Amino acid sequence: MKEELSPEEALRRIGEVGRRTRRPARVVGLLYAIVGLGTIVYWPVMFLGPAWSRAVAGVAWITLTVLFVGYLGGMRTQDPEVTRVNRPTGPVTVSYVVLVVVVFVFGMFLLPDAPGGGWSAALIALAACTGVPLFYAAWRVLRVER
Repeated sequence: MKEELSPEEALRRIGEVGRRTRRPARVVGLLYAIVGLGTIVYWPVMFLGPAWSRAVAGVAWITLTVLFVGYLGGMRTQDPEVTRVNRPTGPVTVSYVVLVVVVFVFGMFLLPDAPGGGWSAALIALAACTGVPLFYAAWRVLRVER
């Protein structure tokens, strides 16, 4: 079955295939940004919020993590920038894990039971720093010309 395509139709189909292959990488970039925002909100809620908000934050965090990892695992197209950013020993992963451990240790062992404004501000600043590697990853993935 031979199909005759005009040059315009061929370009349109090439563009359509290109859009389908770019979409997963863009979604990953947006997911990195969403997880970055979620990280900034998660830590202060877990250490400063009431018990009900901790439960909600925990469930939301688990759900977001499962969705993110599931989407990454289910990507049909391998994008070089997503692969580079998502390396287990890459700067994004290592800095994110180190910062998460720092915030966890700060919240569990250094933060007093009734933190004042300074302690709360320090926790929020650390939480904001924890989101930076994910925002960088989002920027790297979304800025690539596709």
